[in-house]
Amino acid sequence: MTMTVNILGSGAIGGLCAAGAQLSATPYRLWPRPGSAALNNVELLSGETVNLESQDCDDKALTAADLLIVPLKVTQLKEALKTWRHKLSASTAVVLLHNGMGGMELAAKYLPDNPVFLATTSHGAFKTAATSIRHTGKGETMLGSSPCHTTSTPLNTHIAEIINRCIGPVTWRDDIQTALWQKLAVNCAINPLTALNKIPNGGLLAAQHTATITGVCEEVCAVASACRIELEVNTLAALVFNVIERTAENFSSMHQDVIHKRTTEIEGINGYIVKQAKKKGIDVPINTLLYKAINAL
Repeated sequence: MTMTVNILGSGAIGGLCAAGAQLSATPYRLWPRPGSAALNNVELLSGETVNLESQDCDDKALTAADLLIVPLKVTQLKEALKTWRHKLSASTAVVLLHNGMGGMELAAKYLPDNPVFLATTSHGAFKTAATSIRHTGKGETMLGSSPCHTTSTPLNTHIAEIINRCIGPVTWRDDIQTALWQKLAVNCAINPLTALNKIPNGGLLAAQHTATITGVCEEVCAVASACRIELEVNTLAALVFNVIERTAENFSSMHQDVIHKRTTEIEGINGYIVKQAKKKGIDVPINTLLYKAINAL
């Protein structure tokens, strides 16, 4: 079955998905957020520019022949799902692709009957203008079905193939929640520290940041364990430093949001750890300090 990929928003990751769909001859539509300009070109790592096709977005309901990719900030997710649930049939597959946590719970509330998938990517990209994206770092995408939703093995395979074309390479994770917690730890360490210190990711390799990054990982592990997700501190810290090294020249999304005076994703990142820790009676002073510092900007 051929699916049309529907991509919400005008963000960097959505732009990468659109470029991947176009290059692989996968039918797609890019739906800009209300009031936002539609993306029209994506500069690839090779320097080549993909000129995105002009879009014919109508108000027809999406069906089982459609896939909806939602690469929005977690702060934008609730409103998007509330709006789009009326445009979807119960058989329309949905992929949530965002930093931070909380998306699965929102999808369970607003899209309880749809097949919903969770994804996280380490590709780097940013907007160079209102309608232009630059791919800045090759990564990979982890994908799995939401534990709150029902999917099937044939559909899982099909969705993985499509996402692989859009923003691959894709690794299917039966333990997608573990992958999301690992990505959460990376974001909890890198995003606020680069934003507060106004540095690229590689600036965190300075010795002065080591104790803070390790402390963030220790706190995330403690909260994850209380949420029945087992992570190992040393392995997690090694992952964080590996990402810092691989993306040394990149600026984090939170750094960019602060610079451009946009709403950050802090609520779904360190804020999520702080809220879960409070529920579980766990002290997370480092994440709390970073959370408050970003909100004070």
